[in-house]
Amino acid sequence: MACQSAPVESDSMAAILIVEDEPFVRMMAEDAAQGLGLEPLSVSNGEAAIAAARTAQELQILFTDIHMPPGPDGWTVARAVRAIHPGIRVIYTSGQAGPEDCARLGVPEARLLPKPYTQGELAAVIAEIAGDR
Repeated sequence: MACQSAPVESDSMAAILIVEDEPFVRMMAEDAAQGLGLEPLSVSNGEAAIAAARTAQELQILFTDIHMPPGPDGWTVARAVRAIHPGIRVIYTSGQAGPEDCARLGVPEARLLPKPYTQGELAAVIAEIAGDR
């Protein structure tokens, strides 16, 4: 079901695009991904995310904040990145958006991780998505 999460284990390598405007949160996401054996590519805004997706050979996971003014929001980023990488798995994060917003505005089969979250909670959701590949 869209915008849900339940931890599962991941045993395969994946490239993850992390889009987060807050440096500390971005670094936490990078650490969580690396701790799972994933290769993070991190950017701080929507425009950089779309540009990175255009040049990346292979991306399996997108982890994006929703509210990143002034450029494209996470909803727009996910649609654009999925157009470039159709099979990419998407995790949204927000302190404001809820499951209803994700179901209405998000790409199909996305997950939503509400802020605030711990590094362990983030790692569990990333592991779930990586395991779904």
